[in-house]
Order: sequence, then structure tokens, then C-alpha cells
Amino acid sequence: MDKARCGEIMGGDWAKALNALRQLLSLSNCTIIETYDHYLSTARAVFGMDVAIISAVKDGMFTPLRLQSSRPMPILEGKPLPLETTFVVEAIRTGNAISCPHVALDPVLRTHPIYAETKLECYLGAPIKIGDEIIGALSLLDPTPHEHPFTPESMALLELLAETLGRAIERDRLEAERREADKERTSAINFFQTAFANAPIGITLVDLDGKFLRANPAACRLFGYSEEELQERDFQSLTYPDDLSLDLMQLDQIKAGFISEYAMDKRYVRPDGTIVWAQLNVALVRNEDGSPRCFISQIHDVTEERTLIQELNQKRKQLEEANHKLTQLASLDPLTGALNRRALRQRLDQEMARANAQGTPLAFIMVDVDDFKPYNDRYGHLAGDVALKEVAQCMRAASRADDAVCRFGGEEFLLLLPHTPQAEARKVAERVRQSIATSTALPERLTVSAGVHVYTPSEKGLPIDRLIAQADAALYEAKRNGKNRVEML
Repeated sequence: MDKARCGEIMGGDWAKALNALRQLLSLSNCTIIETYDHYLSTARAVFGMDVAIISAVKDGMFTPLRLQSSRPMPILEGKPLPLETTFVVEAIRTGNAISCPHVALDPVLRTHPIYAETKLECYLGAPIKIGDEIIGALSLLDPTPHEHPFTPESMALLELLAETLGRAIERDRLEAERREADKERTSAINFFQTAFANAPIGITLVDLDGKFLRANPAACRLFGYSEEELQERDFQSLTYPDDLSLDLMQLDQIKAGFISEYAMDKRYVRPDGTIVWAQLNVALVRNEDGSPRCFISQIHDVTEERTLIQELNQKRKQLEEANHKLTQLASLDPLTGALNRRALRQRLDQEMARANAQGTPLAFIMVDVDDFKPYNDRYGHLAGDVALKEVAQCMRAASRADDAVCRFGGEEFLLLLPHTPQAEARKVAERVRQSIATSTALPERLTVSAGVHVYTPSEKGLPIDRLIAQADAALYEAKRNGKNRVEML
């Protein structure tokens, strides 16, 4: 191809380019690797480029899935590279196709390590997307710089190739998921068919009034009667009273032609009064003239399954309760019951996002127990632990339902107050301070100092640690001013 006309598709032959795209769109019965190869060879031919790569992009890594080149390349299929070292990173950042006819003259691309390794001078790249998610990139490279930029029409075609490739990948993924689902479904069907074939299934013939005509041995075992005894009865006499009306209603619908069959779970009463659950399937047998003749029923004992489901539901409930307790244990400080630092970070992220979205203030109150070391020295560490529990309890009692109390470290606590302006935050801090100062649950009175800082959305962009540091600075101001007080910055 004439490199001087590199800005044009196939020397300007758009008919060939569109025909090549049409052939790609008509691909069928190809593996995904074969599809990759078709796209790569087509892209190389259409754009006159020597190297073509389809890559996956995830978690900051670039992984070549398929590569075509007439020359050895330091890039290997399946070997991940840091995304930042490749040209692809620029297409991923923009979310659109990019081109560079001469990399050596580009102040950004020439700094990428991949250029130093390959000296590939021309680059085209387009992100591959599934929906709005970028999953990879289609890249074209050539060792010879191109004299002219690629035209907008050429770039549009490159993006179209990447878009259709994304759809092909999505179809392949969906097909793989479908095959896996079919495999699991087939496995389940085979399992249950085998279980069904080897299980005793009751089969009965019942006349139009419900009287038993025939019953197989499995049905006799299920009902607890011999076949002769069943032939003296109708199914109504064996049915648990609460289940009879639904059964009779569906039988009438079959007789009237509204339905051809029905299934239901129902209960039967055995001669000894034992109740069994069964899955009942009923269909109408017709005479040659189409008139109703009798009903054929399959009755499968599901008492054990029902019991198992009840037990599983109970176990699931117990597991949910256990998981809830584990979640609480993972989120709470084991000594004080306040949130731990990990849970605080999650709560901070949530509340900051909410404050920014709703334009509401978010208050931080840093609380520190005054002279706690002398208290520990006088009464011992166990008494110190009791004191910290009492401080946390007083903080919870003095704060509001939506506030979050966290043990920040040692004898230091952080109180997070959503939707709280300065005046209200100071009131809460004073209430906390007074609650602890007036507590009579300890051998001697403890006091705390508190620092308050209120975040407003106008401060958006400040890191959370700096906001906490503001409250901490206010706390130390309270300490310097005599302790047992509240200061605000």
C-alpha cells in the first residue's frame, strides 16, 4: 500500500472496506479465536498496518488475546503488561478511537515504554466495549510512519470494527453462559430423571366421579391401602379436607376443556391417620370419540422433600442470623461496641457521598478521655476497659439515632453526625461531654474534651483524613484550654 495515502481506507476503496466489514458481520459458527483472527486480518488489510492486536483490559493490565504480525514482537499472547506502558492506555482514557501517524513526533505516545521496545511509528487504537464497559482494545501498528493523519471516516470505521467486535465477544460470552446453563440444566435433569426412575411413583386410574379404578403397588404403599381396598373408595375420602376444594375445582376445569392437565401439592390421610404430602399430576384420558373416559394420576411422595425444605429454611434463617452477627463482629470494636476503624471508613464514604449529593453538612466530633493514663494507673487496665465502655455508652445515649460512634484508637472516639450544621453539632458535643462528666457508674468522675468540625459541600475535594484532622485540631485546642470542654474549628 502507498504509505503516502495512509489516511485513506484501502487506498480510498470504501466499497472493499465496507464489504470486508459485511463479511465480518456475517461470520457464523466460528470460535472466538477464529473471530479474532478474521477481525485482525481484515483490519490489517483495510488500514494497511503490519501489526494488529486484540487485547483485554482489566484492573490496570493489558493482556494480548490475539496478535498478528509479520515480524517478531516483544508482546506475547496471554502475557499481561501494565496498561500504562502501552499506547492502549490513551484510547482507554478517552474512551474513543485514537490515531498517531508518527509516534516519534507525538509528545505523549513516544514516552510509553512500548515505543522504546518496538519502534512502531504508526498507531491506531479503539476501545472494545460491552455496553458502557470497556473490556479491551483493538490496536493497529506499523513500523513506518504515515505522512498524513487518518481521516474521520477511517476512524469511524475503526470504531465500528471495535464496536462489532465487542458485540461478537458479548455474544460469545452469552453463548458460553448459555452452554454452561444448558450443561447444568441437563445435569440436573439427568440427576432427577435417574432419581425419579428409581423412586416408587404411584400411578392410578380414577373414574370421572373420583373412584379408584386401578392403583399400582407404589400408590398402594403411599396411601396405605391394598388395590382392592382402594377400589372401594374414591380419592375424595383420602384427601386432606383443606386440599379437596382446589383439587375438585381443577378436575372440573379439565372436564370443561379449560385446561388439559394440572399439578398440585396436596395431602392424603392414611388409615392410621398419618398425613403424607404428595405431588399430584392429573391428565384426562379420552375415548376415541373425544368424550372423557377417566383420569390418570401420578402421585409422588414429597413428604421427605417438604420436611427437608422446612429444615433448609430453618438452617438458612440460622445462617442469616449467624452472618448478621459476624457482620456486626467485623464492624464493631470488641471492647466498647462502637464502630471500628474499618467500619468507620465505609460509613464515612457513604455519608460523604450523601452530603455531596444532597448538599447537606456533615459534622465530625473527636472525643478524648481526659487524664486517662493516671486513671488506668490508679485502678488498673481492667477498670480502664470498663471506663472506656461507659464512655462509649454515654456517647451513644447522648447522640442521635443516625449518628455513628467509632472508637478511633485508645481512649479516643469519633462521632459522625449526618445532616448536622455547626450549632447542632456543638449541642451534641456538649451533651456528650455532660453525659460522661455526670456518669456515676465509675469509681471516680471522668471527663472528656471534644473537638468539632463541620464539613459542607463547598469544601468538596478535601480528603476525609484532613476533615478528621480539623476535628482533632479542635480537640487539642480544648485540651490546651483546660480540658472538659468543647472547641470548634
